[in-house]
Amino acid sequence: MSSYLSLVAVFLVGVAAGFLNVTAGGGSLLSLPMLVFTGLSLPMANATNRISIFFQNTVATTRFYRSGVLSVREALSLAVPATIGSVVGTSLAIELNPKVLQISISILISVMAFLLMFKPSMWEKERSRDVPKPALFLLFFGIGVYGGFVQAGVGFIFLWALSGFVGHDLVRSNALKVAVILCYTSISVAMFAAKGLLDLKVGLVLACGSMLGGYLGARFAVSKGSRWIRWMVAGAVIVSAFKMMFQALSA
Repeated sequence: MSSYLSLVAVFLVGVAAGFLNVTAGGGSLLSLPMLVFTGLSLPMANATNRISIFFQNTVATTRFYRSGVLSVREALSLAVPATIGSVVGTSLAIELNPKVLQISISILISVMAFLLMFKPSMWEKERSRDVPKPALFLLFFGIGVYGGFVQAGVGFIFLWALSGFVGHDLVRSNALKVAVILCYTSISVAMFAAKGLLDLKVGLVLACGSMLGGYLGARFAVSKGSRWIRWMVAGAVIVSAFKMMFQALSA
């Protein structure tokens, strides 16, 4: 495949990944293999993918905020522990093999798929929950560690935490998810850049596609509501769980 056609393919995958990331999650499971296919090493692909995540979530966060479904104050309160965790996770990503963590996460999101299909009220309704602040800090610190480490599939974990644990419906959970990921991804991008692991040309092409996909995904999430999103997330979770497990076991 020529360099030009490779970049076109990267852009199109970016659109699909951006839409999936904002409405459900797992978009990185599309973009990472595409980046490796263009010739990037896995560590460089893992780093370069964060460029598109940053721009995609900038667009999506703006759209959710203008639609009135994003609480900036809550997003920032959750972004603090997640960002601290992402610094730890990004440091690990530069050194460690993610195989064991991928297997653990694939099991976790398989459980999430079951709850999505058979416990709809857990995801579609706003519920007021008084979650202790230390527990909330530790939960989002842990999610940040994984997000900084691998990123792929972290959106599912955010949705589980925000809907199942905090009590938001999927629309508001998606809005908070993209805002928090935007905050910690900016730190991860800077750390990867300092290590010389970013391919700016490929990353920016992927980002252009992801921004378009993220914008369309945010519009879809707001207009269709939690019921549609629940089924989209369930489908994406099931496919992603199998893909992550297969990749980890065959590595």
